[in-house]
Amino acid sequence: MKTRKLIAISALATVLSLGGCKKFLTEKPLAQVAIGDFYKNRYDIEASLAGVYAQFQQEMVGNSQYTEKYLYWGEYRADNFDRFLAYTKDYVDEIALNGLTPTNQFSDWSGLYSVIGRANSTIKFMPQAASLDITLTPALVDSYLSQAYAMRAVSYFYLVRVWGDAPIRLEPYVDISEQADFPRESKDKVISQVIIPDLEKAYSLVVKGSKPIVYNMGEAAICATLADVYMWKKDYPNAIKWINNLFAAKGPLGTNYAGVSDVNLQPSASWKTLFAAPATSNESIWSIHWDYLKNGCACMQTSWTNNNKQISIDEGIWATWFQPQSQTTRSTDIRPRQTADVFVAQPKPNRDRFLKWYPTPANPTAADLFPASNQLLPVYLTMYRLGDIYLLYAEALNGNGDLAGALKYLNFIRKRAMVPEYLANDPLVSNQTAMENAILNERQLELFGEGKRWFDLVRTNKVKEVMDPVLKRRQLAAGNLEAPGFLNPETKAYWPIHRNVLNSNRKLIQNSGYTD
Repeated sequence: MKTRKLIAISALATVLSLGGCKKFLTEKPLAQVAIGDFYKNRYDIEASLAGVYAQFQQEMVGNSQYTEKYLYWGEYRADNFDRFLAYTKDYVDEIALNGLTPTNQFSDWSGLYSVIGRANSTIKFMPQAASLDITLTPALVDSYLSQAYAMRAVSYFYLVRVWGDAPIRLEPYVDISEQADFPRESKDKVISQVIIPDLEKAYSLVVKGSKPIVYNMGEAAICATLADVYMWKKDYPNAIKWINNLFAAKGPLGTNYAGVSDVNLQPSASWKTLFAAPATSNESIWSIHWDYLKNGCACMQTSWTNNNKQISIDEGIWATWFQPQSQTTRSTDIRPRQTADVFVAQPKPNRDRFLKWYPTPANPTAADLFPASNQLLPVYLTMYRLGDIYLLYAEALNGNGDLAGALKYLNFIRKRAMVPEYLANDPLVSNQTAMENAILNERQLELFGEGKRWFDLVRTNKVKEVMDPVLKRRQLAAGNLEAPGFLNPETKAYWPIHRNVLNSNRKLIQNSGYTD
C-alpha cells in the first residue's frame, strides 16, 4: 500500500482529538457508520491505515498553503532560517524571535492526536476484521499492525519533542459518554511507556530483511526512530544497538544498508537523488510522498518559487556556507548549491530559494530558472536516511567513549560531501566535547532543511549556546535594543499549548514560561 494513494475516509473522522473543538464531543463518533460496523474486511483496514498516513502527511506538509509543520517544528525556530522581513507576519515573528504565544497556529497538537486516534482504531479493530475476512492473512495483520504501532509512536515522539509532557490515549474514542479530558503525563513516561514499547512491538511484527516501500514505516524506519528516541534519552548503548539493527535491514533497492563505509551512501555525483527520487536510492529509509495531482500544491514557505514568502535562510549560515558557492573560487562542498539557489544576483540576494527537494542540476553554475510548473512537482520530505543515521551513530559512539569510531562515521559524510576529512589529532575532534560539536555542525549542513536542526539543539542542550547570539542579532534588527537573547532555555525550548487545546481539555496545564 503506497501512501501516494492515500485518501481521507469519512468513516475515519472518529479520532481522539484532545485539542479539538467541544462541538466534536457532542457528535456521534462516526459519520453515519458505527465504528464496529466499519472494520469488516481487509479493505476497511487498509483504508484505516491509509488514513493514519494521510493525516500524518498533512501534518508534516500542510493541509493548506504555508503550514508545513515538518519545518515549523523542526527548523524555523533554529539558526538555519529567519524571517523574510518584507513579508513577515506575527506568527512568524514569534517563531523567529522566540516570542511564542498560545495563539500561534503551530502550537496546536490536535493533528497529531488525530493520527494517534486513527492508529488506535486500526490496532483495536484489526482482530475483528481478520476474523471476518480470510484474505486478511496473519502476515498482512502483522504488517499493518506494525505500521500502526510505529506511526502512533512517531506521533507521540513529535509531541514530547515539541511540547514535552503530553496526554496518553491508547484506545479509540467510540462513545460520547467516554471521558474526553486527560491530564498531561511526563515526557519520560510517554517515552518509556508508549513510544519505546510501541516501536519494539512494531519491530517484533515487521518482516525482517524484506525490501521496503520507502513511504511506509518499515524495518529500518522503526530502527531509526528507536535510535533517535534513545539519543533523546542519551542512552548511547541502546542507540548503537538499534543502529546496528538498521544496518542489517534492507533499503529500497533490496540490498542491506550495511553501514560499513561511505560506499553505502548515495554517491556524491547523485546526492540529489535522495530528495528528488528517494525510492531509487538505497540510502533512503523513510520519506513522505506528496503528489501534486493527488494532494495539491506542497506550498512551503521556502519552496523553490519566486513568490513572496515569509521565511528565508538565515543570514549567518548564508554568508558562511551558501554565499561562497556563488563566487569564482568555490568550496568543493557539493551540498550548498544543491540545497539553495546561490546564484541569484540582486542587490540583496534572495535567500528564500530553497530547492533541496527539487531535481535541479548536480553542479549548477548559474541561477535556476523558475518554470511555471515547479509547484506541480512531487515533494518527498525526508524523515530518515542513512547519512542522518551515520551522524547519529557518530554521536552515539562519541557519547559512549569511542572517539575513533565517531571520527570514522563523521568522515564518511564529509568524504561524500567532498570536503576535507578530519585527522585524529585535529583540535576540532580531539576530545568528546569537541567531537560532539563537530558532529552537530556537520548535521546542520548535511541535514539542512530536513526537519532536524531544532530538535538537535534541544536534544544536545545547545539551544541557548547556539541561539543566544543569533536571537540577539535578530532582536536588534527588529528594534529591540535590549536584545535579551534566548531566555529560560529550560522552559522556552518547548512550544506553548494552543489556547483552543487548553479550552477543550480542562485537565491540561500550560507549559512553564507561557501565559494562557
